Amino acid sequence: MMRRLLGRIARNREGVTIVEFAFVAPVMFMLILGLLELGYVAFARSALESSILVASRQSKVAECPAQTAKLIEAELIDRLSVINTFNQQAPKLEVQSYGTNFRNVGNPEPFNDIDGSGTWDPGESYTDFNGNGQWDEDMGKTDNYGEFGEVVKFSASLEVVSLVPFVASAINGNEGFYRLSAETVVRNEPFEDAEC
Repeated sequence: MMRRLLGRIARNREGVTIVEFAFVAPVMFMLILGLLELGYVAFARSALESSILVASRQSKVAECPAQTAKLIEAELIDRLSVINTFNQQAPKLEVQSYGTNFRNVGNPEPFNDIDGSGTWDPGESYTDFNGNGQWDEDMGKTDNYGEFGEVVKFSASLEVVSLVPFVASAINGNEGFYRLSAETVVRNEPFEDAEC
């Protein structure tokens, strides 16, 4: 009797599709949600990169870069308003000028390495390139849009909220957001006759 019942159950194919779907569905949904999450983050990164390029271009060709600073920041924030940020924080924009030489970007202020350690130590003389009264690992002048013909680095960052939190926890830990950043370096146009 039991053998016949088990044989009938083994031959019965009704409901097989739903069982197969139950096995495949979680994997399929995770794949779709993961692709949705990665696509959104890629869109946010692209928007950030294009926004920083537009901001740098506006500053580069401005007659007076420092005077247009607020307009540049407003443009950056407006372009990124389509991105849902963590705690509704606006993107952060950092601007540094480096004089007229691209080689200065990201380099430390020059110093006289008396002890040969390869690092600056208190007491060693240095050139205070950015004028803040101390030796710095980056010689850029912070919050400075530069003068005509000067090299300027624009850096922007924001924290993008995850669309699918449990996917973000698998990809990015338990933060629920992604830190994105972009930067570009430009030389301001050398307008000789402009007056600021």
